[in-house]
Amino acid sequence: MKRKVILTFICFIILVVSNQVIFHFDIKRQYYDAEIINKAGKQRMFSQKLIKLALYADEARNTSNFESKLEDYITTFNDFNSGNYYINHIDLDFYENPYLEELYKTNQLYFSKIEKASLEIINDANNEQLFNNFLTTVKSNEGTFLVSMDKIVQEYQRISEHKIDNFEKMQLIFNATTLLLLIYALFFIIVPLFKTKAKKIADIA
Repeated sequence: MKRKVILTFICFIILVVSNQVIFHFDIKRQYYDAEIINKAGKQRMFSQKLIKLALYADEARNTSNFESKLEDYITTFNDFNSGNYYINHIDLDFYENPYLEELYKTNQLYFSKIEKASLEIINDANNEQLFNNFLTTVKSNEGTFLVSMDKIVQEYQRISEHKIDNFEKMQLIFNATTLLLLIYALFFIIVPLFKTKAKKIADIA
């Protein structure tokens, strides 16, 4: 009986500790996934904003507003560039997803073209030929960049939802195991102890 009590107690401890450890790491994982989805989502917004600002700057050429429009573009481009650095330094080995890796490669091709054209015009904004090339490049790559980034966000969401489903299943297993352990403790430890105690009292009486 003593061995049963010790074994049951150890099993309870293992269940509680392992459940807490898994819960802690899953919360951190969900936070990490949410941050990635948020950053990738912002990249979509920045790409759309860049094309608008590029067109605004084009309309403002040869006017006093050109410098301010260009500054707005530069500010957004810097945010766009920082976001790209973040999502391209994610440890994709953690996800083990070849499709996601291919999406990143495709997305980076479009980003690189936008980046190159943007840096050229930032360094020489008054070069009319460069500016025209810049507009053409941004127009032709913004849409495809947006589509590929949409696919990246959707894939991260799918992965995150799959992990949440697995976590919920694991919690059900933990709960079922805990219930079985409680039933075992009740019928094979607690009830026999009460019967033994009742028998001793009856024998004394």
